[in-house]
Parts: sequence; C-alpha cells; structure tokens
Amino acid sequence: MRAIAVVALVLAMSSTAFAGPQSTIGGKPLKSEVVHNTGVGWPSLFYEWWNKGQGNLDWALGAELVYGDWSGAYSDVSAGLAFNAPLRWHIHNRKHAKATTDVGIRFTPGAMVGGSDRRAVPPTGVPPIGPPPDQRVMGGLRTELAVPISIDVHDRVSVVTGATIPFTLMFARDTDPWGIIPILVRMGVEINAAPKVAPFFLFELGPAIGIGNGTSDVDFAFRVWVGTAFWSVLGK
Repeated sequence: MRAIAVVALVLAMSSTAFAGPQSTIGGKPLKSEVVHNTGVGWPSLFYEWWNKGQGNLDWALGAELVYGDWSGAYSDVSAGLAFNAPLRWHIHNRKHAKATTDVGIRFTPGAMVGGSDRRAVPPTGVPPIGPPPDQRVMGGLRTELAVPISIDVHDRVSVVTGATIPFTLMFARDTDPWGIIPILVRMGVEINAAPKVAPFFLFELGPAIGIGNGTSDVDFAFRVWVGTAFWSVLGK
C-alpha cells in the first residue's frame, strides 16, 4: 500500500495531465461502448462484461468462480459459482491542479451456489456463524453497495479508493440462514499500460459483522484481486 501511495504522489507532482485510464473498479464513467474486465485473487476469479449506458449509468454482467469467503468473512466457500449484475452511476467530477477526482455509486446484486468442506467447530462446542460442519451444499444472495472513487494522478495512472458494503444472506441445509455485513475500505490502482489495456490491483479490508445461530460476532474481512480491463477484441 505504501508503494502505491508513493508512486501516486510522485506522478501527481510531476504531471498536470487529468485523463487517466478507463475505470471498471473506480468511479469514472466509461468512454468505450464495451469494456471487458477480468481478475483473479481472493476469494474468486471473475469476469465482467461492461457496457456504457445512457447518461451517467454504466452496467455489467459478471460471473465468479468462488473458492473462499465470498463476501470476505463467515461464508467458507470451498467451491462455488456466482453471478452478478453491477450498476454504476457517476455522480461527481472535480478537477484539481494536478489530479482529477471522480465519484460514483455502485449497486451490485448477485447470487451464489456452492459447497463447503468445513468440518470443525470451536473447542467450546458452540457452533460458529457460518455453514455447519460437513456442509456440502450452500447458497447465498448478496446486495453490494459501494462508493468507488477514482483519482487520476497521471495520463496512465488512476488511484482507486472508497468503501463498499457487500451485505450477504447465506443458506445451507439443516441450519437457519445467517447474515454477513462487511464494511470494507477500498484501495487500488489502475494503469493504462497500452492504448486499450488497463491492468489493476484492488484490495478491500475492514470489519465484518456476522449474524446467525441466535448470536452475532465481528471478524476481520478482506478481498484482493489483480487483473486487467481491455476494450478491444476485434480491433475496434
């Protein structure tokens, strides 16, 4: 994180350019009609097909191969498949002397089906919040609300920050549903590496509230991905 901040500061001090790369993880509106976004990390490998909508709205269809805590904590997915439909509204743009800030609101409904190989309970014998021991089939519904912020500090570099709350309701056989409310801070960077290619790094972390089994708990949650966006497949 410190390296990202140092690079961003140096570039901001040495450049007066305002236009950074197109953004799929930040708050900037799309310029191209179609943008492809793919990434891998924890807890998933994903692909999103982004489309420039009308006015300030961009939208996408996405899929994830999940192999960890789908929303950062309390889900313990060993293997699952998720689908989502992100919607992003651009709500603010401000140009500074050496940077440009764009703010959006992102709403992402989604659903997941998968399984867990969780086999143990805590030594106290009290069932934890999450899937029960030896649970093989589970599913979940998620409504994620985020405020993505892009700060263009160079022609080729955009720093991404903001916050997201991926509210999740999980289901499994032989147990009551349980809820997950992570409150995550976002930190990342997008780089315009080529005219139509923009690699990115995104790290989200913060507390997560788990509610289930007649109790509640707080744990540390995080998600991290590295990937790339590109907006040319057939050379158009």
